[in-house]
Amino acid sequence: MEKLTERLLLREFIKRDVDSIAEFRRAPRYLEYYYRPAYTIEECVRFVDKCIAWSKESPRCKFQLAITDRSNGVLLGDCGVRTESAESRRGDIGYELSPVYWGQGFASEAVQSILQVGFENLDLDEIEARCVVANKRSVRLLRRLGFEETERVPPGPGRGEFADRTLPERYVFVLCRDKWIYSAIS
Repeated sequence: MEKLTERLLLREFIKRDVDSIAEFRRAPRYLEYYYRPAYTIEECVRFVDKCIAWSKESPRCKFQLAITDRSNGVLLGDCGVRTESAESRRGDIGYELSPVYWGQGFASEAVQSILQVGFENLDLDEIEARCVVANKRSVRLLRRLGFEETERVPPGPGRGEFADRTLPERYVFVLCRDKWIYSAIS
């Protein structure tokens, strides 16, 4: 899958994306909101491999795409929309950018495009996003795109792949299809 925006190409991951992902996932500014040590190259390889595997599933219910600059092909970050199964009516999104590209509107372009995938390709009724309370830019972005805060999760122990960490205070946001359609036409 490929999605074009005014300045971006969202595309499937390829093996050679590992170094670019590893570069920004090691940046101190990036890690401010992740409360963990820098990612290892092995973790970045696993991430890219997982995204490539998802792209080959059928039916597909997980889209995690590389965000690249249309003008030069440079990888800026990634974004995705995922569901538990092809029958799910609720999904979640996630996105990350290299700190080099923060504050330039790239996240907004990418998230709007991935929301379209969720609501049109996956036919979801609602999409959830989680965000660290301290990440003011991400909070503003989600609110600007019509997401509504549904929960404020206090700091506490992580689960699953995050079991080795204490997670910071987080917001849970939800965007319903009706609100997305309304915002797209107004």
